[in-house]
Amino acid sequence: MDASSFNLLVGIGVFAALVLAFAGREKEQKRKRLEQCFASRERLDAVAFYDSYFAAQGIPPEVVIGVREVLESILEADLSRLRDSDDFSRNLSFFWDFDSLADVYVVKALEDRFGISIDDAEASRTTTIRQLIELVHSKTACAGLSN
Repeated sequence: MDASSFNLLVGIGVFAALVLAFAGREKEQKRKRLEQCFASRERLDAVAFYDSYFAAQGIPPEVVIGVREVLESILEADLSRLRDSDDFSRNLSFFWDFDSLADVYVVKALEDRFGISIDDAEASRTTTIRQLIELVHSKTACAGLSN
């Protein structure tokens, strides 16, 4: 191996290490912000979350649980202390500090998971967890996918 190839490999290795270190620090910052946001709340598993906030409205559990799973996956966070009133424009806005396109990814993942379409106007009017779940439910009910 010549010197330029060796230097290139070293440079790639250093860059990869920096990327991993940054990602680890960002993940820790997100975890701390989430802990601050949810500090006094008890954890609810998916069924308890559904029972506490949506069972009385007749929204199918697969919609509620599915939306929460999508959010956890895209936002890469433990949302076991999430509440229906949590607001993406207020107490959950820090997620966009870590990924400014997270909202786009959430909408796309929900569309894919539920076979629905959410337009930009609907997405921009949807700020709370409750509104998001109700939107997905209305879309799946219209498509004959729930209830």
